[in-house]
Amino acid sequence: MQVNSVDNTHFGAKLISPAKIKYKAGKYWKDFDVSFIKFETNKVEDRTKLDAVNYLWGGKNLSASIAEEANILGGKSNVYGLTLQQSNFEHVLPDHILGLVTTSKVRKGESDIEIFKIGTNPKYAYEQNRRTRDIKHIAAAMLDALRDYTGRKDAPRLYVHYANPKEMKFLTRVGVEAQTNDAVEIISK
Repeated sequence: MQVNSVDNTHFGAKLISPAKIKYKAGKYWKDFDVSFIKFETNKVEDRTKLDAVNYLWGGKNLSASIAEEANILGGKSNVYGLTLQQSNFEHVLPDHILGLVTTSKVRKGESDIEIFKIGTNPKYAYEQNRRTRDIKHIAAAMLDALRDYTGRKDAPRLYVHYANPKEMKFLTRVGVEAQTNDAVEIISK
């Protein structure tokens, strides 16, 4: 009798869905296919990849707090990313990560999703490189993919508690409900 050994161990991120961003081709912006993934934050390898993204981004654009959240909460942290990779998600390439978002637990059919943090690679972030970037719509693509992931015909409500007042215009544009906390604004002045 022959017994076949099957290794079902799963390492690395999980593909959620394809997504589209825009890249600059000469004078024109064109659609570009990317992948929306969920990091398996209960696995050391994925947390290490988030630490590497933080290093590559220089701790900017919430990369440090997203990596820290994943390391502290482990598997209870819900971290999604947008990557240039089209396959081999068990070995995520940190330099291919375009953006990260952390959320409350997302389930199929979910009607409300709380967004905790949204970060874009500083090389492509509007505030840092609006004139020289050659890729755009990263955060919008992640939020659209989150909406699609729930499988609802009517889009789920995405919301942020206590948004920074400087982020309100962007959040409104991408369809995220947000409220500011005046106390936070007063303290930061």
